[in-house]
Amino acid sequence: MKNKKTWCIGPLDERQPDSVQYVCLGSLARISTAQPIKLWLGLESRNRPFIWCVRNKTKELETWFLEKEFEDRVRDHGLIVHGWAPQVLILSHRAIGGFLTHCGWKSTLEAICEGVSMVT
Repeated sequence: MKNKKTWCIGPLDERQPDSVQYVCLGSLARISTAQPIKLWLGLESRNRPFIWCVRNKTKELETWFLEKEFEDRVRDHGLIVHGWAPQVLILSHRAIGGFLTHCGWKSTLEAICEGVSMVT
């Protein structure tokens, strides 16, 4: 397999289904820099497993991301995916317990088809 990415999205303990929060605000969502920062800080403070797919980062957001070492701070319970992620595969995994979404039509349909609760 050449240049294949792999993401481990579930807890190691199989007795913990529905424990991972998946976050993806899509590639077209227009939000201020402050909004994803507040979402990140909220996810960090929960200290619960999450996957965040970050599609579009402004220069200001990238700077914050690096200066605050966010990825290192959440390494034990959070996974940050930069760019594209296999959303249908993620949503279909039994460890996913919720989906924070921008409520785009495709994402909404994918979550409904997989029976995943959404925060929109």
